[in-house]
Amino acid sequence: MAPPNGSDRFRRPRAVRSGGASALAGRSAVASGLAARPEHVAAALRRRPVLPPYWRDLTVPVPPAQNAALPAPLPQLPPCVMHCLPRWRLVLEARNIPFMAVRRGDRQHLFVPALYERLARQELLAAEGEDAAARARPPAPPPAPLRANAHLTLLGLLLLALWHGVRMGWWWDMNLPLPDLDPDAWRDAGAMDVYYTVARGQWYRVVTALTLHADSPHLFGNILFGSFFLIPLCRRVGSGPGWLLTILAGAGGNVLNALARPASHVSLGFSTALFGAVGVLSGLLAVEGGWSGWRRMVVPLAAGLAILGMLGSEGERTDLGAHLFGLVAGIVVGMAAQGLRERFGAPPRWLEWLAGAACAALLGGSWMLALR
Repeated sequence: MAPPNGSDRFRRPRAVRSGGASALAGRSAVASGLAARPEHVAAALRRRPVLPPYWRDLTVPVPPAQNAALPAPLPQLPPCVMHCLPRWRLVLEARNIPFMAVRRGDRQHLFVPALYERLARQELLAAEGEDAAARARPPAPPPAPLRANAHLTLLGLLLLALWHGVRMGWWWDMNLPLPDLDPDAWRDAGAMDVYYTVARGQWYRVVTALTLHADSPHLFGNILFGSFFLIPLCRRVGSGPGWLLTILAGAGGNVLNALARPASHVSLGFSTALFGAVGVLSGLLAVEGGWSGWRRMVVPLAAGLAILGMLGSEGERTDLGAHLFGLVAGIVVGMAAQGLRERFGAPPRWLEWLAGAACAALLGGSWMLALR
């Protein structure tokens, strides 16, 4: 009887552990037993399939004489050990390359057709190079532990509400040593008026405008919105650095907004800084562990843009440009902060307190310039 491959010249039968030939042999045995007696069908199913001729072994080096006879030498694969065989089989299956895994004694071998040998070796060599590069890459540093400082963040938002009371005159009847100014006077002195900011050079307005609000609903909406993003940011980097990065991102967003808007435009509110906090978080997550690929960077940035679309583009008096520029400035600030953090490590506790003091000095100094 001729063998299943149609040739009367074949190698010594070998046991096939897995691969396409096993299923082919089983189907041939069942098909041949449809018109045969049951004992013949059982014998056919027990028959060990054979290795087709002219299949090449990938687990042994290519003989030098064979490589010299070829127009282009076949790539040599690294020595194959038992733990690499499953990975090689996955690579061949992913590339739709037919193969058979054959056990010879205590070793397993991978055979592929001769026409697929070069492609199989190239794919396996590329996979081994990727694995070696991944093993050589230093592991990403573990993320810093989150800090239990939500109360300090909420205290900062409370101070923002108290400052709004100073501007609106809530505490005048308490005989406190506070400036007795009309609310419109506070607005004229600190709002981000493009004409005064750019033409008159009053750039302190990009900071003072962050502490002004049109009315109480505007203030409490920003406090409610800000708690969802300032608390995670401050828990990640510390209260002092978190507030300083937020104010810097908000001031940077106001600078970009002032340069892009006409001279008659006026803007105020803490929401620019809050979207700056969203951008800072996105920038921190984008480059955490190094520049490890566009997918890792795009996902948090896309999340920041989605938040801008959901929460920062509604309302008649919403300054969409300020929100967008605050988000962009926050992304830049966050990436820069994460780069410094990964280069020099997490800041010590005294530096966090110094960052908080610098944030307070920036706000206080800007208002001193506004009220002089």
